[in-house]
Amino acid sequence: MLLVYSPYITPRVTYVFDLIFKSLIGIPYGITTDIEEFEKYSGPCLNYSPARIGHELFIETNDLLFEKNIRSLAIGVSEWNGTKTFFKTSENSDIPFDLFSASFFLISRYEEYLPSVRDAHNRFIAEDSIAFKNDFLQKPLVNIWAALLKQKIQVHYPEIVFTPPHYHYISTFDLDNVFCYRGKGLIRNAGGFVKSLLKLNFSKITERIHVLSGKINDPFDHYEFHRKLQELYRFPIIYFLLFAKKTLFDGALSPKSIAYKNLINSIKQYAEIGIHPSYFSGEKPSLFQQELQHLSKVTQTPITKSRQHFLKISFPDTYHNLMQAGITEDYSMGYPSHLGFRAGICTPFYFYDLSQETVTDLKIFPFCIMDSAMFDYMKIPSGNALQHIKKLVDEVKNVNGTLITIWHDRTFSNAGHYKGWKNVFEETVKMASIK
Repeated sequence: MLLVYSPYITPRVTYVFDLIFKSLIGIPYGITTDIEEFEKYSGPCLNYSPARIGHELFIETNDLLFEKNIRSLAIGVSEWNGTKTFFKTSENSDIPFDLFSASFFLISRYEEYLPSVRDAHNRFIAEDSIAFKNDFLQKPLVNIWAALLKQKIQVHYPEIVFTPPHYHYISTFDLDNVFCYRGKGLIRNAGGFVKSLLKLNFSKITERIHVLSGKINDPFDHYEFHRKLQELYRFPIIYFLLFAKKTLFDGALSPKSIAYKNLINSIKQYAEIGIHPSYFSGEKPSLFQQELQHLSKVTQTPITKSRQHFLKISFPDTYHNLMQAGITEDYSMGYPSHLGFRAGICTPFYFYDLSQETVTDLKIFPFCIMDSAMFDYMKIPSGNALQHIKKLVDEVKNVNGTLITIWHDRTFSNAGHYKGWKNVFEETVKMASIK
């Protein structure tokens, strides 16, 4: 066992130590505030305090983990061993930055609790993050720092045994529409027909007629394609379903749609089902509860997984609402506009509530790749997408993390704006499924 000395044992300290020692590098550890006990210990030990005690492995603290408030921090980013770091320490420290405080800053989303400019959907902007500003958004720094700490521990204590995590891949889908034409009823299809007519888009008119008459398959209906790929490459699938009334931002099928219910009964045979809360449900927790209950009734199983529609997250209110509704896993941790690691990590972790200074039971599953970030925001053509995707896949594999990708139903239409993206998905699955 690794014994860690810390002058204080706070919720922040135990939270970060559990994540790094147990989840990321896989060693048992204990904490003591007793210097005498620490000095007498004959096994591997680490001193996390303002000053060195003896010849132990020493990491100097900057005290963030000993605080109880949220405040604006002046953060200077530097580099060590080719890796970006911050919260620099003195030369006495065996690692030249407080990696525990830096990790906590990223995974708690500390900066998102502070006042900031928001976008049109009231979302924290990726460009305002420390990761984007300092060019490490596409690096899972917390995992990388943990690997560097492991190397330091091995040098000091070569006898210690580690049980590191294994690489995992999870493919997830947001069903914002479900189908392009099927199941939308007479009024919505008539409205779509008129819009296409006004735009003189006769190919869309023809396509709609052929789908509704059963002559061709709906352009968004590629669920069997997903299932066959899953059989071939053995990867888990999660579908997040928008199960709400239509609004300006919510366009999926009606929860009363027979076509929708039939699809749910089909896909739940090979995939897990989560909820995609409607756009306005974040401001109306009772609305979210209603949507969750309706979806649970259709699936005949409790729904415990969620991903925010439009990735709308407001700390800590969004997660409070999810927990109150019985959600235990959230898959929203990522940016809508950029690829990369919003929380600086590619391993699932528990939400730390800074407003209450406590670790919660809500587990966060961060994603790093989303189709719409590439084609809607970054304007990456399908022909260039895989080179961007490969970099992130390799980053996750290198640290034995969990790779989570997001795809949308419309992506598989393989026409117009989405031409070539179905192939990008298939190639990503191949790449991600092989360790």
